[in-house]
Amino acid sequence: MIVLSWNCQGLGNPWAVTVLSHLVREKAPDVLFLMETKHTVDEMKTIQAELHYDAMFAVPCIRRASGLAMLWKEHVDLHIQNFTQNHIDAHIRTNPSAPWRLTGFYGRPEEYRKHESWSLLRHLHTRDSLPWLCLGDFNEILSSKEKQGRLPRPLRLMEEFRSVLLHCELIDLGFNGNRFTWRNGGRGDAYVQERLDRACATINWRAIFPNSKLYHLQVAYSDHDLILLNTEVYTQVTRRKHILKRFEEKWASHPECENVIFEAWNGVVTSGSPMFQLFEKIKKCRMALVAWGRNVGNSKTKIEEKHKQLEVLTSMNTADNIELIQKVKNEIQSLLLQDELFWRQRSRSIWLSAGDKNTKYFHQRASQRRRKNHIHGFLDENGQWCTSESDTARVAEAYFQNLFTSTNPTNL
Repeated sequence: MIVLSWNCQGLGNPWAVTVLSHLVREKAPDVLFLMETKHTVDEMKTIQAELHYDAMFAVPCIRRASGLAMLWKEHVDLHIQNFTQNHIDAHIRTNPSAPWRLTGFYGRPEEYRKHESWSLLRHLHTRDSLPWLCLGDFNEILSSKEKQGRLPRPLRLMEEFRSVLLHCELIDLGFNGNRFTWRNGGRGDAYVQERLDRACATINWRAIFPNSKLYHLQVAYSDHDLILLNTEVYTQVTRRKHILKRFEEKWASHPECENVIFEAWNGVVTSGSPMFQLFEKIKKCRMALVAWGRNVGNSKTKIEEKHKQLEVLTSMNTADNIELIQKVKNEIQSLLLQDELFWRQRSRSIWLSAGDKNTKYFHQRASQRRRKNHIHGFLDENGQWCTSESDTARVAEAYFQNLFTSTNPTNL
C-alpha cells in the first residue's frame, strides 16, 4: 500500500491542483492525506472527482485557513474513527487478520500552541491499541540536525516533541531523499530548511510492515515536500551468499555442546608444529560445532512442538503426568533461553543479561540493525542512483580501483 501525505498550502490555485493530479498519476497512492487544503467539503468533492478517488473524508477550512482531507481507493477498506481540525483518525481493515490504524496529523505551527498538538497525540494514544501509523506535518523537529539556517531551535521544544513520541510509543520511520521537507524561501542568510513532515509508527505496526520505506519527494508547488510511504517494498532477489558460521551463544546452554567440543579437541593430529596442531584443533572444533548446530534445529519450531506436547499432557487432567509436565516445562524454559540468546547475539545488546525475557526487544534491535546496515544503492560518478546488484558492484569496484590506483609520482 502507498500512502501519500502533503501540506499543499491551499488548493485554490489551479497550479496546485495540476501538481497534485500529476503526483497521483505518477505515484498512484492508495491513500492520500492533504493538509491546509483551505477548501470547504463541497470544494474538496470537486478535487476528489478530478483525482479519481472513490471515497473521501474532509475537514472543512475555517475562514480560508487550515482544512484536512483523506482520500482513498475502493480496494482500501478504510473506516474513519474521529477527527479534529488537526487530525483524521482511521482504521484500515484491507487485511482482516492484520488491521491497523492510520492517523493523518497536522501540528500547530504557533509555538505557544504546541502543547495542544502534543495533548491531542497523547489523547489519540489512549483511544486505540491497534498497530499505529501516524504521519503528516508535525511542525516540529526532533533534533538540531533537522534544521539548517538562522537561529537554532530551542532545546525545550524538541525535548517536548521527543517526549510525546516516547509516551505514545511512536518511532520515527526515517526517510530516503533530502533531509529537509520545508523551506522558507528566504535569501542568503535568511534561508531556513527544516524536517517538519515525517511518519512515525509503533513497534507492532513495523512488525506487520518490516520492509516499509518513506520517501521525501520534492514538488513544484508549496514550501513543503510530500512524503510517500510504501508499506510493501520488495527487495531485489540476489544470489545466495556464503555466510560465515560463527559460534552461537545459545549452544553453550545445550548439554551436548561440551561433549562435541571434547571429542573434536581430543581428535588425533599427527603432524606439524605445536602451533599448527593448535590451529587444527580449533578448526576441527569449529567444523564439529557447525555440523552439530545444524542438527540442533530451529528453537522456534521446537518451542511450538513442546507447547503442543504440554497442552496434550495437561488436557489429560491426571496427576500421573505431573513429573512429565514439569520436564516439558523445563525444556520450554531452556528453549526460550536459547532463543533469547540467539537474538541477543544478533542485536549486539550484550549489556542486558540473559534471562531478562527481552526476546521481542532483541528481535527488534536485530531487525533495526539489519535495516541500518543494508546498502540500498550508490551514486555513480555521473550522479545517477544505482540500485541493481550489478550496478552497485560496478560502482564499488570503480571507486576502490580509482582510490588505490597509483598516479606514478616521480618526485618521491
